[in-house]
Amino acid sequence: MERRALKFRVKKNESDQIAEYLYAKGYFNFYSESLPDGEEEYFHLFCDEEIDLSEIGVEYEIELIKDEDWIKKWADSLKIVDIGEGLYVNPNPDKFKDPDGITVRVIPGMAFGTGEHESTKIAIRFLKKVVKPGSSVCDVGCGSGILSAFAVKLGATRVLALDVDRLAISQALETARINDVYYEVRQNDLLNGIDEKFDVIVANLYYDLVIKMIDSIPAGTYFVVSGIDKSHEKALEDFYIKKGFKMVSKDCENSWCGFIWRREA
Repeated sequence: MERRALKFRVKKNESDQIAEYLYAKGYFNFYSESLPDGEEEYFHLFCDEEIDLSEIGVEYEIELIKDEDWIKKWADSLKIVDIGEGLYVNPNPDKFKDPDGITVRVIPGMAFGTGEHESTKIAIRFLKKVVKPGSSVCDVGCGSGILSAFAVKLGATRVLALDVDRLAISQALETARINDVYYEVRQNDLLNGIDEKFDVIVANLYYDLVIKMIDSIPAGTYFVVSGIDKSHEKALEDFYIKKGFKMVSKDCENSWCGFIWRREA
């Protein structure tokens, strides 16, 4: 069987941002492949409708791809994600052996990502800084559950994963299963109605959502924030400092920034 795909070319350093844009627009069936010069990639987006990609500055052509061809190409494009500091994501446990260190496995094709995005990497590294043996952690907007699984493997004994999306809930449960870890997964809108106190709250979300959460963060809790694009970096810093939070740490990778915040009692 052949499938209709939109094929377009992007610079390699823009690849993660393009993928994030497609996820945000609800397009999950795509893969990318590097061109021989190593500086550019082709995206192949499976879509039966005409869509406007002009806001990300690309034009596409139509191609027809056999199912078995694109599945093989997409699977071949996956690789172990090196987060740094001995932390890894294995996006295809059937193909790759876990490296030495702390590795979280995910099922290839998960709609909420496989750990390649800069904001996810920043959040994982920050969890290593603040999660201690016995910590309690709340993962807000858990997606595929990567951060929740890392929290458990870093020593947390109580982890609550929250997401408003039903698909995310099922994927987070599957991530727990294939990593042989346990965390509670609950469908919920941000921290609304959550009264439990946590040592660490992590949110790899967009700026507008993180701003909404500020009054729900109790004193003494480490608040790990990621997913902030650089155009909102200063505004977020000013807002949180004005609200009485202290910046514990900050890291930026390409166009994305993350923070560790804490409000003293």
